[in-house]
Amino acid sequence: MNKILSLVSLCFFMMMVGCTALNPTLQNPDVKLMGLRVLPSQGIFQRTIALDLSIYNPNKQELSVRSIDYAIEIETIKLLKGTNTQVPALKGLAETPVTMEFSVDIIQAMRLLEHFSRNGVGDKVNYNFAAVIDFSAWLPAMHVDKKGALPLNLQK
Repeated sequence: MNKILSLVSLCFFMMMVGCTALNPTLQNPDVKLMGLRVLPSQGIFQRTIALDLSIYNPNKQELSVRSIDYAIEIETIKLLKGTNTQVPALKGLAETPVTMEFSVDIIQAMRLLEHFSRNGVGDKVNYNFAAVIDFSAWLPAMHVDKKGALPLNLQK
């Protein structure tokens, strides 16, 4: 019985070591906004926006992507969200262009307009871009979270 338990423990240990070797520490990709387009309307309360991104893979190995779930908040209001399952592989040490389509919730857009009418529009708008990139195979999902402020440069 001890031999069987030892053998099972050894197999489990070898499996854990093998999984660690298959899953090296990866760096998170860098995401840059390249363009934004409003697509034709799909209903009264919903609009779709195409967001052109460039995703840089800082790792030497190519990363196969199963899906990307993403959301954009403006002034803490969740305005855009979506999922893309048609993502090309991210080549190692290279930038890959990716187009994402977001559905815009008109009710949330109205909340954003109400926020600006109550608080005024300053010289910048705060945003948060969050994404979860789900890779194929044994790689863990990566979380990308970019926060910042977009300058508006309004002429007075």
